[in-house]
Amino acid sequence: MNRRPTDVAYSDSPATTRDEAGDIGDSSQDDRLTRPGLAGLEDRPTGSELVALVEALLLVAPAPTTIEELARGAGVEPAEVVTALSELEADTRRGWVIQWHQDTVQLATAPRFSAHVRRFLRLDRETRLSAAALETLAIIAYQQPVTRVEVEAVRGVDSSGVLATLHGRGLIEVVGRLSTVGNPIQYGTTPDFLRHFGLRSLADLPALGRVDGRDARTALDAAVASAALLPDHASKYSGR
Repeated sequence: MNRRPTDVAYSDSPATTRDEAGDIGDSSQDDRLTRPGLAGLEDRPTGSELVALVEALLLVAPAPTTIEELARGAGVEPAEVVTALSELEADTRRGWVIQWHQDTVQLATAPRFSAHVRRFLRLDRETRLSAAALETLAIIAYQQPVTRVEVEAVRGVDSSGVLATLHGRGLIEVVGRLSTVGNPIQYGTTPDFLRHFGLRSLADLPALGRVDGRDARTALDAAVASAALLPDHASKYSGR
């Protein structure tokens, strides 16, 4: 049964569950946050009340949301939302963490409880990523946005199947196209990637060390750059 957004967020019921919030319908998140009545809220939340409100909005958000969307929903300025998020992040006693992906933010379960969550959700038998998938995913995570041919320049083997697997599992997504002949697809990681590895943001990726005496970051950059020099870069992998 579809509910109006205002019925979910501001009903007389004592609480709103994530399932109830997800049963909203087809309207966009922007539409929900700008529906009549939100702008006319008389009480402007501040301090701990604003922190609690931002937490509530994140709990019912059906997808990663932006600072601007949270500000519209709370009826405050974006800078105030940033301050509230900082306070939420500082509280490490919670069972969740604030997770950032590009210009969006969401709540995710705390990595320290990952084993318990997986057991609760019966994910213990979930298919693990292969070594090839982990290798490909690492290249994309550290070098994004990156094209298929750039990934293959690093790995030295065809990676179309691995990319399809990672895309199918929601760990990578198309983020653009390279401005060159053929406009090949560029890949980047997703919020699911962060959740899968228990990261708050890409800034939490561990630093690359050394491989065969060479700085791994320098070697990775050089391998990706070499892809542009391959004779089939613009033809064999055009648009893929």
